[in-house]
Amino acid sequence: MMTLRHLFFSVVGLIVCLGLAGTSRAAVPRAFVSINGSDLNPCSATQPCRSFNQALTVVQPGGEIVVQNSGGYSTGFTITQSVTIDAGGFNASVVTLAGGDACTINAGASDTVVLRGISFHGSLLQHISGTAINVSQVGSLYVEHCSISQFNTGGVSMVNGGKLFATDTDIRACNSWAILAEPTDGSQAGTPVQLVAHDCRFSECGVGVLVDSVPFHTVRQTADAWLSNCTASCCGDGFDARSAGPDVDMAVINCRAVGNGGAGIMASPSLGGSVTVRMANCTVTGNKEGIHVDPGIASVLGTNPGTNFVSGNTTDGSIASIVTLADLMDGPWNPQILAPRSSQALPDSALAADQRRRGEIATPSRRNWMAAIKERTS
Repeated sequence: MMTLRHLFFSVVGLIVCLGLAGTSRAAVPRAFVSINGSDLNPCSATQPCRSFNQALTVVQPGGEIVVQNSGGYSTGFTITQSVTIDAGGFNASVVTLAGGDACTINAGASDTVVLRGISFHGSLLQHISGTAINVSQVGSLYVEHCSISQFNTGGVSMVNGGKLFATDTDIRACNSWAILAEPTDGSQAGTPVQLVAHDCRFSECGVGVLVDSVPFHTVRQTADAWLSNCTASCCGDGFDARSAGPDVDMAVINCRAVGNGGAGIMASPSLGGSVTVRMANCTVTGNKEGIHVDPGIASVLGTNPGTNFVSGNTTDGSIASIVTLADLMDGPWNPQILAPRSSQALPDSALAADQRRRGEIATPSRRNWMAAIKERTS
């Protein structure tokens, strides 16, 4: 018969064991998830967890969550520390049929989060899903080889500053934007935002990429974006830079804005802020407007000699500010391909970077366009 003394030490031993187990589960440098796992497991390689949610409770800051096979791993999860979630070529999906955000990131201001190879699926038709990746705070966020579709609000929303790096990621059918990048809001000092995107595709979204800034009562924080080899197609606007006080600077290199219902490239300043868009080797075609610049301190800068192609839009340019854009492709002109410029084309200032023929073609009224083209090819 068990005495009270034996019972006491048995209970104490059980408490100690549970405490040690809880401590070990909270300090795992690498956690594993599998569709064959269980959230009662310790998230080891041989005893994996079933969900991202459970793995996040046991992985240590700066640790890694490894996906072992394809399947669904969450209906929504929150990240509060530095961590890498790596699907490693598997199809790891997050589905939010019940609404809300798929991934919320509220980490430290110097933390780094890496999301690799994850598919985020929303419910645009039901208008209930929020944002695929909604960032409240983070130092650096890396979104690599991911797929995002059908979110009622947006794909990636980073509205409190920090750095966002997107690589080889598809974002489609999001109602408001594919990517939104803004500095910290409010009257505090705030944090600037930087966006770097490469090899990304944005389609059928409200805006492909929206880099915005908000006014501050103290420090005017800036927003910068560098986009290379990205495509914005069949969206409202393609690449949109807007300022509401702080300065915004966007560079688009080897990018394409095609078939958008609004502007392919938008520069929109307000409240005394400035907007600068820098273009090189870009194609802007099939949009309602090729390049739209609102009144204010805004400029769209091209390259010399001309390497951007701005043509075939309903209106190539609706210009209310400074544009210095060489939109004629370098090299011999083919009169069978390059049609005469319409009266809706970009203004004379758009040709300012083509120094070789400025005196001959910078003023369209001086010479018929087809005659100039034939002379160039002869």
